Amino acid sequence: MANQLDSLTGWSPTNPARLAASATCPTLSVTSGKGGVGKSHVTLSIGLALADLGKRVLLIDGDMGLANLHILCGTYPEHDIEDVLSGRCLPEDALLPIGPGIDLLPSASGVANLAALPRERIGDLGQSLSSLQSRYDLMIVDTGAGIGETTMNLVLASDRMLLVTTPEPTAQADAYAFLKVMRSHRRDLPVHLCINMGASEDSAVKAGQRLSQVSGRFLGWEPTWGGWIPRQPGLEQFTLERRPAFRASPDGPFARAVRTLAREVAAGLVSGETGFFTRLGGKPGPLP
Repeated sequence: MANQLDSLTGWSPTNPARLAASATCPTLSVTSGKGGVGKSHVTLSIGLALADLGKRVLLIDGDMGLANLHILCGTYPEHDIEDVLSGRCLPEDALLPIGPGIDLLPSASGVANLAALPRERIGDLGQSLSSLQSRYDLMIVDTGAGIGETTMNLVLASDRMLLVTTPEPTAQADAYAFLKVMRSHRRDLPVHLCINMGASEDSAVKAGQRLSQVSGRFLGWEPTWGGWIPRQPGLEQFTLERRPAFRASPDGPFARAVRTLAREVAAGLVSGETGFFTRLGGKPGPLP
């Protein structure tokens, strides 16, 4: 594995190719095996970083029933995904601009029926939102943590997945469990790995290497190294102030690392033959 470690530490990002707007713009899902690993912070920050590069980005809060992206942005949405599903508003009426070139489609918080949408309702959601894709260069979906059915449906419909975890052993174990379930349903989905809250580059790379080794041994496959993000003291204060850390500390180690990660995960990202919402509206067999 020495060669693998050398390749990881020697990795350098490339600028993402222009993402052409079309009826099937590419979709990146950001997920995690467990909560508390900073997934939503990473999702929001990647979106902001790509918007700064001139991309038109749609952020979708896919943590149904436990939405928090709007809280991290310090915004108060008038409408959300629940309103779209119920017909109380059109999809475009629920969009919330959060910066130049980036919109948020918020979900609801504390709504139990959204937390475990049945597959037919997931299909209804896909059909309702399909008109939005032509407006953007890229969609980024912040899924719920874990292997719930709604989360897995969102991930399996995407064009690429970013798995966020930390060096902490339980986070690593849950990340592997997520990969195992995901690979049992879709083996062709490209997966990038991000180690968040790393104490150092060396420890983060080693954590990523451990997870890759386990995946290689038991799944016969390894995720692509996406990058690492250092633990930056003081980020919690920005959350309390409802300010995106990426904007509040633009020159800090967190923001610098996110810019590198954003370029890496967006590089070469293209849509499949059918768009995210079309795949989301499909009717494959039930998940276990």
